[in-house]
Amino acid sequence: MRRYLATAVIHFIIVPLAVCCTVEDAIGQDQWTTVAEQSDYRITATYDEAIEYCRRLEEASDWVQMTSFGVTPQGRDMKLLVVSQEGAFTPEAARRTGKTILMIQNGIHSGEIDGKDATLALLRDIVITKERAALLDSVIIVVIPILNIDGHENRVRYTRPNQDGPDNAGFRATSQRLNLNRDYLKADSPEMKYWVLLWRQWMPHFFIDDHVTDGHDWQYVVTFSAPWQPNSDTAVRTWVKHFFDSSFTRAVRGAGYPVFPYASYVDERRIEKGVNIWVDSPRFSTGYVALWNRPGLLVEMHSLKDYKTRVLANYTALVAVLDILNARGRALQQATALADRKTAGGEIGPYPLTFERTGDSMMVEIATYESRWDSSAITGGWYPSWDHNRPITVRMPYFNVHKPRVTVVPPRAYFIPREWTEQIDLLRLHGVEFDTLVRELTAPVERYYLDSAQWETAPFESHLRVKYKTIRVDTTMSFPVGTAVVDMLQPAAKVIMQALEPQAVDCLVSWGMWNAIFERKEYIDDYMVEPLADSLLEHDAALRAEYEARLASDTAFAGSVTRKREFFYKNSSYYEHDYNWYPVTRFHARINFIPPWRDWN
Repeated sequence: MRRYLATAVIHFIIVPLAVCCTVEDAIGQDQWTTVAEQSDYRITATYDEAIEYCRRLEEASDWVQMTSFGVTPQGRDMKLLVVSQEGAFTPEAARRTGKTILMIQNGIHSGEIDGKDATLALLRDIVITKERAALLDSVIIVVIPILNIDGHENRVRYTRPNQDGPDNAGFRATSQRLNLNRDYLKADSPEMKYWVLLWRQWMPHFFIDDHVTDGHDWQYVVTFSAPWQPNSDTAVRTWVKHFFDSSFTRAVRGAGYPVFPYASYVDERRIEKGVNIWVDSPRFSTGYVALWNRPGLLVEMHSLKDYKTRVLANYTALVAVLDILNARGRALQQATALADRKTAGGEIGPYPLTFERTGDSMMVEIATYESRWDSSAITGGWYPSWDHNRPITVRMPYFNVHKPRVTVVPPRAYFIPREWTEQIDLLRLHGVEFDTLVRELTAPVERYYLDSAQWETAPFESHLRVKYKTIRVDTTMSFPVGTAVVDMLQPAAKVIMQALEPQAVDCLVSWGMWNAIFERKEYIDDYMVEPLADSLLEHDAALRAEYEARLASDTAFAGSVTRKREFFYKNSSYYEHDYNWYPVTRFHARINFIPPWRDWN
């Protein structure tokens, strides 16, 4: 009887305590549910709500620190979270740990905000509930909760008609109507200038940019792009191939989310023609970080899936990356270090500026839906519709191989006249190191003549872009003391090539940042050209032969008084000889050449 009573008393005491702990745990869990979870993923947290959640994470855990790294045009703080078991909250401290550094970026397009809600939930599970605390064993996480904050707060219920939630999604562009994911190299926006400085400080080993894609419907919830292509360093691509690609796909698919590379149909009306992928240029996040030898993972959730499914799938993708980095991060660090040494040592040529598909493909099974194309009685146009009750698999070619289309041998250095301060300042922002000529230099160099310039008829990202024919010319020039020198033996060498080579897709001159060189400032009147032409033909036999040959071969030239007068003006001493000449000059020399831009005495 005594044993029974004792047992009963113990049971009476313990059970309520157990119930009490369970209730407290439940209350604690409720305190950490995100806005998205509380609303069953109908809405997403506002900027204030998201930052308040981050602040509470910081207060509750010694593993979290939140800082600001900039201010938006509308005056909002741009926040950064660093998550580290050791409290290594600065780039220097993080590097000293020897751990792999991961940067997660959310909300660059703030209508595509799945990554923010997935990241908040993941951070809670790492630092509060500790369910996923092991993800920090070998990794330090750097999180940008929202990059395009002003766009995030520009919430319009009907801003994204081709996306299934949340109800209060933000806007794609910033308050200045700039698309940040077209701004990485030109860096027009204040937000991107702050981001570039942040990137240079942290230089993480791996980068994730969370997005949502739209377009043709298929069964895939998660699509992604990794550095498979030749715009990435060989060592980094090898790491992705051996340690990342199949592991990531297997983990996401294993969690129940169909996954495929970020691709588009060759022909949406005839999908059996196949799908293809592309190479991101440096205007995009993943194209830019590749210039720094860092693998960038573009995560694109499919907009036609419901918001809850997308957020949970994005969460799964983040966990998959962290699992891989914990297991294979050391090998990644070795790959990026090797790539950095090669870049700074001048081992990057011939360097590819642009790419094209080779036509090579592999056959794949694409999981899509039965579809049809309907004709509109109103507009007369055709549009697709999909039957989600009839999933199908279609075998088709996957075009995933690219080769360089335009390559260039890197020079020993670039010379930029010191007066082009805006362009020089932009390069400095990107971490480009400059020297200055300390004595006058006369040397053989390469110059570019940019002929037949034509501007786009409509603005793109606030610029009227310009196209031209690029003609490279060997010549000898003299450069004065004070000329800005970009020595190519530096970590930013690939950034320099993409910014300064005029054949590169996103070079500064193509964005209209050197438009003044295409403007003639001096002129000659017609009454002066005619006697000038007579004198040139009389005293220059070679020019006379060239002129007569041009008359015989070019009927448009022969019939145009204006073009003939322009011919003589252009071949006279009065012509503006810097007109249409690109002011950046390529200087070639031996790698062991002692440069005249450093005072060695």
